[in-house]
Amino acid sequence: MVTSKRIPILSIAIFAASFLVASPSWAEFCAPKIVSPEPEAVTSTTPTIQATAESGSNCNPNAKRVKLEITHVENNNTVYTYEKTRGEGLFTGRGYTTGMLLLDHSVPSGELVEGEKYKVYVEYPNPSFPASFDEHAGCCWITIKTSDAKTRQSAQRAQHTIVISGRNTSGSTGYTISGGGDLEQVSGTLDGRQVSIQGNDTVDGNLAQGQVGGAADGFRVFGKMPGILLNEPGNADIYVDGQPFYTIVISGRDTQGGTDYTISGGGRLEQVSGRLDAKDVSIQANDNVSGNRAQGHVAGAADGFRVYGERPQISLDQPANADIYVNGELQ
Repeated sequence: MVTSKRIPILSIAIFAASFLVASPSWAEFCAPKIVSPEPEAVTSTTPTIQATAESGSNCNPNAKRVKLEITHVENNNTVYTYEKTRGEGLFTGRGYTTGMLLLDHSVPSGELVEGEKYKVYVEYPNPSFPASFDEHAGCCWITIKTSDAKTRQSAQRAQHTIVISGRNTSGSTGYTISGGGDLEQVSGTLDGRQVSIQGNDTVDGNLAQGQVGGAADGFRVFGKMPGILLNEPGNADIYVDGQPFYTIVISGRDTQGGTDYTISGGGRLEQVSGRLDAKDVSIQANDNVSGNRAQGHVAGAADGFRVYGERPQISLDQPANADIYVNGELQ
């Protein structure tokens, strides 16, 4: 007589789960994604190429090998290749992880030429076929241009740089830059930040308008510092010449009398006469500005300041008698 042996259902379930975890090949391939530089960026001749894997709920970024190839756009000749073996890849045994850099490589000097356009390719072999790279399994590429003497000269002639960086967490904002020197929009890296040019960005002389969400727009200013107006001030940060930048308007309410004010403890202050954040501001004889400290008095009019650096403290002797605006936003 043969006695059958029953296997507990729980044991079968554990076995099945462990099989799936140990066998990642059933998941679809995560395509490469170049995250830096951005497409059409103007870079140095030694750019740093960074790539990750496209995120997906059912894909496997276990790229144990990574291949970088740079070709010349005009003649399609390959000018530089780089291949790396990553060891264990990103598969953790408990799921799939995307967003980590699979490639972070700086192209050595002498490989790329100034003022030329290149295609940058990144490939990962499909984990199901690790022996070879398969372009059709998710190769990606972007076009970049290396800076030349004219581009560098343009940067050297600029009196100011402006970066408007969206915070993304609270939505987007439109912006207007006007009233200063001529503007040149930049794609690539500006003051250490990634900036790009979108289809809805417009630049005409000393006027620029656009929109930022999670990315950033950058400009060079050839002439005096312009005004920068954000439609939704809480949704973006402004940087001028690589430093945080703020505008401050202290507007007297007039009906309740005036107030003295003190601004201190932040970046360098520059008082403005004319228009600032769509408000009329003026400089009076009793206004005193020195470095990062300003003192004055407002009643029915308004005083305005640009701040180059950290945000300062603002105190009013009679808080009920004036409104304070920072980057156009009522405080």
